[in-house]
Amino acid sequence: MVTEILLGGLMAVSTVVGETDAVREPHLAIRTGLTCAHCHVNRSGGGKRTVFGMTYGQTTLPRTGGEFLLPVLNEFLSVGADARFAGRALVSDTTPRTTLELEEANVFIEAELLSDQLTLYLDQTVGPNRSVAREMFAMLEGLPLNGYAKVGKFLLPFGWRLQDDAAFIRERTGFSYKTPDQGIELGFEPGPLVWFVSVTNGSVGAVENDSEKQISSRVAYVNEDFRIGVSASHNGGFSERNVFGGYGGFRVGPLALVGEVDYIFDESTTGDTDQLAAFGSINFLATKGVNAKLTYGYLDPNTDIPENERTRLRVGVEYFPQPFWSVSGFLTVLEDIPQSRTDRDQLSLELHVFF
Repeated sequence: MVTEILLGGLMAVSTVVGETDAVREPHLAIRTGLTCAHCHVNRSGGGKRTVFGMTYGQTTLPRTGGEFLLPVLNEFLSVGADARFAGRALVSDTTPRTTLELEEANVFIEAELLSDQLTLYLDQTVGPNRSVAREMFAMLEGLPLNGYAKVGKFLLPFGWRLQDDAAFIRERTGFSYKTPDQGIELGFEPGPLVWFVSVTNGSVGAVENDSEKQISSRVAYVNEDFRIGVSASHNGGFSERNVFGGYGGFRVGPLALVGEVDYIFDESTTGDTDQLAAFGSINFLATKGVNAKLTYGYLDPNTDIPENERTRLRVGVEYFPQPFWSVSGFLTVLEDIPQSRTDRDQLSLELHVFF
């Protein structure tokens, strides 16, 4: 059965390799050769930055430095924030449209109740719509093998944690910033080997309605020049979903290359559907603070149906002129099946403010 194959294979691999960083911009993880815990309070990636992450964002990342800031309220409490504003224009002769939008606004609060042992963490989304806790958990550190345990509501460990939720590997697998869940997560980081595994309701944060649980995990080997890993997830209940994938990246001089391939197996009373999603990214550090990016997404939404593949190409530049803010511009080109809309190519300009 698919379930036993996926989970059995994952457990076998986890004895050999471990996990690495899955930050919102994977090319930064590849360039630094560091794990999530170096830059983020959430040790499986994303959200509030550690002191190291704040320092990196104010000194190494931007074109020019500035006044150094650590948003620490006292010895126990610190805060952070992210806000993204975007302007978009459809490149279309039939349905031209421009929009201005607040993509996201999040505030982070970290309460270190016991130094290097017990942390209470909140990642609160305050816009653009209703305010909701994206992540809220207690994390106990100091376990064997540089391990930790966290319990509460959190993003599930699977693949690269891209900032771009519209990427096929995030949208189709269901592991995006819009889909946290409630449960418990364990992580172990013995040197270059890192392994994360979670057991959650499998209801994407909604009310649980069955006794089945979702098991998600990723493992990888981290090297200063490359990393390679695998992910797997099983979610039962009235319908069953199994996802298995591999991801990694490496750097060569100013180039950082990132990739991921995922297979999605859905089983239900109405039939079974197998999907394949892939992602590749080439990042070129033109100069300090300037990153040129090319990404390619591939989706086969049903492997039993021929010639229904879709692709998504993005090309653009990210510029970090000073600490705490960046601007980026992208052209996104979508290729869909003939009977679907094909006039959804767009130009976008984004402002990101963070600390």
